[in-house]
Amino acid sequence: MNVLAILESDIIKNVIEDILTDEMTIEEIKVVKPTFDLRKVDYEDIGMIIIDLRNDYEKIVSYIEKIKRNYSQIKIVVIDVRKRLDLFKRLIKSSIEGYIVDILDRDEFAYIMHKIIIGKKFYDLDLFEESLKENRNGKDRLTIRENEILNLVGKGLNNKEIGQKLFITENTVKKHVSSIFTKLGFKSRKEVISYLKKKDSMYF
Repeated sequence: MNVLAILESDIIKNVIEDILTDEMTIEEIKVVKPTFDLRKVDYEDIGMIIIDLRNDYEKIVSYIEKIKRNYSQIKIVVIDVRKRLDLFKRLIKSSIEGYIVDILDRDEFAYIMHKIIIGKKFYDLDLFEESLKENRNGKDRLTIRENEILNLVGKGLNNKEIGQKLFITENTVKKHVSSIFTKLGFKSRKEVISYLKKKDSMYF
């Protein structure tokens, strides 16, 4: 696996290079500054991107969202020492693999990176719980019927299947789903499924 690390801090650069060198599956680590022209990267050859988000992050966040749309197989790990909930909520909607707020403990950071490399996800527990709390507050505002439909959407059922199960028309289901998306801020059924799957643990 080839790794692209977009980093401002030389300290973080040294830690990441030190840790990833011990991973047998890592072949090459390319470290660049945020000012690097990322259009020059051959993304077909990249397995993981590690990004240190600090100051002017809007451009980088848009970049992450674009990468996840076009290269969903690339694992993306974000380091955000400022621990910003708005950023976290935005990025987990893109199904990034990791959101880390500090690397003070080398062994713990190495463990997290290993888990992500082998296919797990890691999100900072405090931010994850805060995000779920906000979503639960939204869920409490759903009607009984909307909560029923939310759970069925989470199980992967389409509108027709939900209608048959609840003995309501497909058009009625569609209206309920639209209301749920508006109340909870979802944009797709995939986000609903992802949200319901991620409620129980910080490692997935």
